Amino acid sequence: MTNYLAGQQFSVGVGVSTVLADMDFETYSDAGFLFDGEKYVGATKNKRGLPLVGAAAYAEHYSTEVLSLAYDLKDGAGPRLWVPGLPYPQDLFDYIAAGGLIEAHNSGFEFFVWYYVCHCRMGWPFLAIEQLRCSMAKAKAYSLPGKLETAAKVVQAVELKDESGTATMRKLSVPRKPTKKNKSLRWTPQLNPAEFDTLYRYNIQDIRAEAALSERTPDLQPDELALWILDQQINARGVYIDPTALDCCIAIFEQAQEKYNQELRYITGGLISEASKLADTIRFLASYGIHTDGLDDEAVTTLLARKDLPPVVRRVVEIRSMLGSSSVKKLYAIKHRLNSDGRIRGLFAFCGADRTGRFAGRGPQPQNLPNSGPKTKHCSEIHGCGQYYSKDLDACPYCGLQEQFSESKGWSPESVESTFQLFQHKSLDYAERVWPDSVAAIAGSLRGLFTAAPGYDFLCSDYSAIEGVVAAMLAGEQWRIDVFRTHGKIYEMGASKITGVPFEEMMAHAGYTDTSFDGWWLPKQTGDHHPSRKTIGKISELASGFGGWVGAWLRFGAGDFMTEPEIKKAILAWREASPAIVEMWGGQHRKAPDRWEFTPELYGLEGAVVSALLSPGQCFEYRGIVYGHSVSDDVLYCRLLSGRYICYHKPRLTPITARNGMEEYQISYEGCGGEGGGWVTMTTYSGKLFENVVQATARDILTHAMLNLDKAGYPIVLHVHDEVVCEVPEGSGSIEELERIMAVMPPWAKDWPIKAAGGWRGKRYRKD
Repeated sequence: MTNYLAGQQFSVGVGVSTVLADMDFETYSDAGFLFDGEKYVGATKNKRGLPLVGAAAYAEHYSTEVLSLAYDLKDGAGPRLWVPGLPYPQDLFDYIAAGGLIEAHNSGFEFFVWYYVCHCRMGWPFLAIEQLRCSMAKAKAYSLPGKLETAAKVVQAVELKDESGTATMRKLSVPRKPTKKNKSLRWTPQLNPAEFDTLYRYNIQDIRAEAALSERTPDLQPDELALWILDQQINARGVYIDPTALDCCIAIFEQAQEKYNQELRYITGGLISEASKLADTIRFLASYGIHTDGLDDEAVTTLLARKDLPPVVRRVVEIRSMLGSSSVKKLYAIKHRLNSDGRIRGLFAFCGADRTGRFAGRGPQPQNLPNSGPKTKHCSEIHGCGQYYSKDLDACPYCGLQEQFSESKGWSPESVESTFQLFQHKSLDYAERVWPDSVAAIAGSLRGLFTAAPGYDFLCSDYSAIEGVVAAMLAGEQWRIDVFRTHGKIYEMGASKITGVPFEEMMAHAGYTDTSFDGWWLPKQTGDHHPSRKTIGKISELASGFGGWVGAWLRFGAGDFMTEPEIKKAILAWREASPAIVEMWGGQHRKAPDRWEFTPELYGLEGAVVSALLSPGQCFEYRGIVYGHSVSDDVLYCRLLSGRYICYHKPRLTPITARNGMEEYQISYEGCGGEGGGWVTMTTYSGKLFENVVQATARDILTHAMLNLDKAGYPIVLHVHDEVVCEVPEGSGSIEELERIMAVMPPWAKDWPIKAAGGWRGKRYRKD
């Protein structure tokens, strides 16, 4: 057992780790369970307890209590344990009152338990977020798993989590099923002293393992530490939810489940009892010769596109599509995680998405809410009622006005508001008069459930094509930079370069009367976009920027209008038009001009990686991106322009024969990427390396803006990869100021043409 002392520092790769005091709670709660009069049962089929409700709602729940608290002030006295019935831990109180820093693994949980249980109910001193540090945040920033037990093993920490005690912890922390001999609804130290002793030992071993993991992970760099503190503040602040709209949406959805599951049972002769029965549905489809391995959204869409489905099979798949929507299930994720003040907290995970440092969503995951709902019509406000209704209807269901007096519209904030008003009746029959697919209307309205609190407004803006700009600036692709510095029509310009259709012709097709586009000003568009914009232009930008081949284009729908030979031709044209980006991807050999001969050469990002792995301890750079392999911790570091690092653990080179017959190296490393986020060996290549750098750089630009917005008094409640939502008092702040702040680039990107535009002020979250 290592006896760490506060302030000790250990070298870790390109950084240091500083020893801090630490703590860890073990708790009991029946949050996330339902009492049926005799016993507690799970509130849902698949999740219960803490994973269902999240740390904030869990900690606030009336039943939540501390079973034990292990802590170590790193003062030489070693770990200490507090359990209910003992005098309060005054030494810990004094340490916190003096402003001492204290570390925990997933410290957000410790913060909420301390605040709701210890501070609010037990009268313990207040613990500020700024005093907390998190060994999990350090691990994730270092591209390690978030789970303590897995991360500790990966870095070969001197202390590991007591996995044998995990079962005991899970048993004692949740309600128990009563028996005839023991009708108690939970375990207590009096009922089971031996297992509580095991729990206490488990609790103490946790802080030892956390300290050992922390020793092997570098401290967050100053900017990243400030960002992590901001992240914790955003998670603690939470965002308000419209309670009436939420309850109405749930009521409509549950009526739809009852109605269409009943139809499903009828048309299948009882072979499928519910749309959620995946295995039964797959067997039923197979009985009609329709074979599929799964029924996720993509598989269902593919099936519904087929023309040969028997009517009963088509209807089964339609019901599955309607009721199986993963989006609508977010209703319950929101409901279960609500705090008593109507806010939902803990929505973001620092460095949670991947090794690039981007955030991940938690609970209802606001990062991937649907952008739109059903296609709509808007009843004429001159001749009719001005309401919104389904495009599938021939007349306005509100006033009866024929459709020729209605205008086709895309899904909009007005559609959402109209839908919520309709759903207040909590009648599916009534709702389906307006939206025949009311479940799709619910999915389209999910964003609108996130609202500004009474007396407040949302201010929101995002960056235009941020990854496209970042890719162009990193690679030095001048024509792309020129586009972003002026008119920004990258889809049209890209399509022009691939198809040969003049850019001016594309703009004239869209109704632009002035097609010179020599500045920021754009004349008003009066026509439809050129067909090549959405097909060739948009898909090429989405699928080709990171080395994607035919499969990438097909995933974005190119197969609907192009053959594979046509896709290959377009890809090669895209690459020819963007040589600087292709050069930045890099490689290990080049084709000789005008000949099918290849010569070995390490160039671009891939070349820099291979060089770094062939020469450990040396650094190799391409356009400001630096790679170096540290032997001490066996990590390949990628230093970004911001100074932040992307980490690839246990990188290796394996000799292989490439498609062109040349000998080269396959690059591999270990990281989180397996099923369930397991620790696995993965391979990478030139385009993927570029994707990592682009996404990480775009993330650093967004987080720079987030820190600046917070300093300027714009409290953030939601954020996505290119978007920030702030909650401000009515009448305060402005979109103009918010976008000015967002437009201030970090010094290393001070002249990059990244624009925050199209912002809005409103009450409900939306996608414009």
